[in-house]
Amino acid sequence: MNSLLSELVKRLAAGEAVATATIVHQDGSAPRGAGSKLLAGADGLICGTTGGGLAEARAIDACARALRSGQAAELDFVMDGRLAAQAEMICGGRVRLLIEPFLPDRAPRALLRQAAQDEREGGCVALRPFPPDDGEQWSLLTADGRLLGAPLALSPEERATLRRRTEAGVLTAGGKTLFAEPYCPPQRLIIAGGGHVSRPTVTAGALAGFEVHVLDDRPEYARPERFPEAASTRVAPDFAHCFDAFNPGPRDYIVIVTRGHLHDGAVLAQALRTKATYIGMIGSSRKKEQVFQRMREEGFSTEDLDRVFSPIGLAIGAETPEEIAVSIIAQCIAHRRGAPCGRGR
Repeated sequence: MNSLLSELVKRLAAGEAVATATIVHQDGSAPRGAGSKLLAGADGLICGTTGGGLAEARAIDACARALRSGQAAELDFVMDGRLAAQAEMICGGRVRLLIEPFLPDRAPRALLRQAAQDEREGGCVALRPFPPDDGEQWSLLTADGRLLGAPLALSPEERATLRRRTEAGVLTAGGKTLFAEPYCPPQRLIIAGGGHVSRPTVTAGALAGFEVHVLDDRPEYARPERFPEAASTRVAPDFAHCFDAFNPGPRDYIVIVTRGHLHDGAVLAQALRTKATYIGMIGSSRKKEQVFQRMREEGFSTEDLDRVFSPIGLAIGAETPEEIAVSIIAQCIAHRRGAPCGRGR
């Protein structure tokens, strides 16, 4: 999965001037929140979104102006009145965007390359003055606490708070008003089982922004050609040690859709020993109880089993593999956004 930041770095390395539009503040109801971003070039949108519609079109126009002037700018939208009428929007909120040009001879390319690397690994936080400073004074706070780029007088407490930050926004640190933009490792969706439900689940998961990985004990079901949208496919004989290569943590989602009770149980026992934020297992309520009883016999507690979403997916009456895939990914999205997740289809 290629992130917007990686695309920005690639374009600059090729000598191309590009610009970003980033939502720095959102108040009330708006299509997207703070941190939503698009990348645009001389010919228009490259990737990303700030919510679509007329407001996004104006943001892309602002990117073109910034590329011509070389100056960063702010852009405010009120999602009501004339703008709403023209774009058929009824949100009623307000958003402020930061428009930033990145010119190959002026952009903080070394910091951006470091940020793109850290985004895949431990994460980092990019900091720059707000309102925008024509001096391009970028700083980068790395996962291990180093501060690169423009100097900032950050206290140890401020560094620790910034390193824990997961949402973009304007704040005060080091005696300055800054826009802080975290770049976090991708959320992974690890699917155990490469059968008929997995194929549309991989597609839907990738579209929802997850980095998807597929495991199966059968080589013919764990082929890259079968799952072109997956970041990886792996053969796990008997599903033993199937998560060793991943070490799932608080940003990871595990979906268990193997071909039978025994494999489901083997995978679930391993999943429960990880720190994955989401564990879902397909199957009927009867199957769930059979597998859960086995887990109890293996020493797992009621608290452990309460982590499991089973039957998996939101309750939308799904029947076909494609519908089930939608219900699974919808539940993962709900969990990611802190919305009600339900406990079964």
